[in-house]
Amino acid sequence: MQTQESPAPDITRLAVPIAIIFFMWGFGTGALWVARPLFALALGGTLLQVGLVSALSATPRPIFGPVTGLLCDRWGRRPLLILAAIGHGGILVAQFASTSYLHFVLLEGLAGISIAIWTISSSVLIADITKIASRGRAVAFRDTAMRLGMLAGPIVGGVIAAQFEWRWVFIFIASTKVVAIYIVLFFIPETKPASVPLGATGRPGAIRASGAGIPWAMFRTRSFVAIAAATVCFGMIGLGPGLFRTYYPVHAQETLMLAPDVIGNLVAMGAVLTLLTAAPVGFAVDRFGRKWPLVLGLVLLGAAVYLLGMSAAFIGVAAAFAVFAIAEGMNSNTMQTYAMDLAPAAQRGVFLSAFHVATSSGMIAGPLLAGLLAERVGLETTLIIFTGVVASCVLLFAVLAQETLQRGQRQDSPASHTGFPS
Repeated sequence: MQTQESPAPDITRLAVPIAIIFFMWGFGTGALWVARPLFALALGGTLLQVGLVSALSATPRPIFGPVTGLLCDRWGRRPLLILAAIGHGGILVAQFASTSYLHFVLLEGLAGISIAIWTISSSVLIADITKIASRGRAVAFRDTAMRLGMLAGPIVGGVIAAQFEWRWVFIFIASTKVVAIYIVLFFIPETKPASVPLGATGRPGAIRASGAGIPWAMFRTRSFVAIAAATVCFGMIGLGPGLFRTYYPVHAQETLMLAPDVIGNLVAMGAVLTLLTAAPVGFAVDRFGRKWPLVLGLVLLGAAVYLLGMSAAFIGVAAAFAVFAIAEGMNSNTMQTYAMDLAPAAQRGVFLSAFHVATSSGMIAGPLLAGLLAERVGLETTLIIFTGVVASCVLLFAVLAQETLQRGQRQDSPASHTGFPS
């Protein structure tokens, strides 16, 4: 598939601001992952109610993602980024003042809207400021900055909670949004294209104004069907509260009798391994293309689920989590890069919001379907069934997906040495 892209801005000077805003967002997210469940418990929530808090945070994404995409294409990227950071920061301050579980959980639902706005608008920003030839490295750069923040966030949050109490962590997280707002206001330019040549109009070279409507044909391509299926599959198993993270601790503790500290150490080592995977994968997809690294990443994802289902000892669980960590690093970056390549410049917001809706749908459906199956056939059999689901998605993607990085655009081409710094 031959993709078309509008000229990306000279973004060498944007590398540091981009790293800062994504590090700060990850910094706050890492602290929130620790503070959210424990503060809910402190307010009198049950274990079921703690799970409800996390679910409410993810639920708004399929609803507000498309709205954000439309607004990104009409208003621009910076207003949405600033709105998301201000909204989430304000909600965090209100959560600091929460004195009841009900108050806290309602605010968490509102926070999910701000998170959805940030997720979509920041993805569109990265797509705008990168060229196809260096996009894999740019996505890896962003992901590395954010994951470093996620690793540091829980440490700082724990120190704050130990010195004061959990509610003060929300003030710390809100302060990270202030830094992000400052950087966006003074260092990030507006990147929404006024008009670009698009083949999506049906006439090669025709001009279509940014935000002038939705060319639905862009969702009816083989490549979009392939990436949508792949990202639903990855969302079901590997993202956020997906199947693997939800049931890995259960299997490790209930079946293999591993101690909580051993389980925690495996999770921490997996996070480091995912972080270390990001940069090499970014370079690989800019040199060899997106399709086959993504196929490999999906194969590894299926292998991780299979290994977990078959594990009867510590070594099996450790191997499963190591394979999963590598698969997460490969799939997360490469799927986003592939979707950004496919997105028409004037409708990037709408296109990428559809991609994120597929991701969020998988995140919601995966644990639910796995739980229903596990009650009937057992967890191990459920994991084998999902291994088959991944295998089907691998086959579908391999058959339908078309490579978006053409030979003349690749990293080793003389014409490709522009755009995001390597």
